[in-house]
Amino acid sequence: MKKLNHQLGSHAPSPLKEGFYFVLIILFLMEIAGAQTTRNATVDPSEARALNSIFQRWEISGTNQGWNISGELCDGVATDDTVIDIINPGIKCGCSFNNGTVCRITALRVYALDVVGPIPNELWNLTYLTNLNLGQNYLTGRLPASIGNLTRMQYLSIGINALSGELPRELGRLTDLRSLSFSTNNFSGPLPYELGNLTRLTQIYFDSAGVSGPIPPTFSGLAGLERVWASDNELTGQIYRTIHYLGASLHGSVNEIYKLIWLPTASP
Repeated sequence: MKKLNHQLGSHAPSPLKEGFYFVLIILFLMEIAGAQTTRNATVDPSEARALNSIFQRWEISGTNQGWNISGELCDGVATDDTVIDIINPGIKCGCSFNNGTVCRITALRVYALDVVGPIPNELWNLTYLTNLNLGQNYLTGRLPASIGNLTRMQYLSIGINALSGELPRELGRLTDLRSLSFSTNNFSGPLPYELGNLTRLTQIYFDSAGVSGPIPPTFSGLAGLERVWASDNELTGQIYRTIHYLGASLHGSVNEIYKLIWLPTASP
């Protein structure tokens, strides 16, 4: 009998093992519930209409990119772990809104797809965008003040297009921006003073953008800047921070520098 009791005791689950299995079961159930919530969530109807209108105007489709523009937009690669940089055209969605019942479009990439014409007004209705890349197309016309609607934006690239007119001061409303690129366009006029509001900015690229005039003194407040490309413009005035170019500190007017890659250090 003692031997039998000993054998039974050696096979009985310990409290530690029971607790471990319990945690595994809970995590498994939570994962299933999360996946089910994502499947049940649907994209906000106004955003679906806006995106479909934009793609129709640009004559592009996401059918071959692993997400379904003709059905539920926020599905497949739009909601999984696939990074937006390898989906083109592509979107990413966040589906945690309204207790997990509503998806919002948080990223849009239409890069180097020969898109022609003005930026559709519907784009400015996608106010949950944090990442927008429209680089290397043939976009024309002005960048409207409505870009100020996209206050959640963190990464904005409209470089290598044919956009024109003055840059809107409403860019200064995008105070969460980390990276901004509007290089190689046909803009005119000065850099808006309001760009100095973008205090979270770490990178800005506006080489060959067409801008001219003085560098706004508000740029001196962009303490987080790590890189600035600003060559081939008609800028005037003084550089307000010490910069490194290939390891050498430079001061003075912008036109004294052939090619600008600014890496700011301490203020002079």
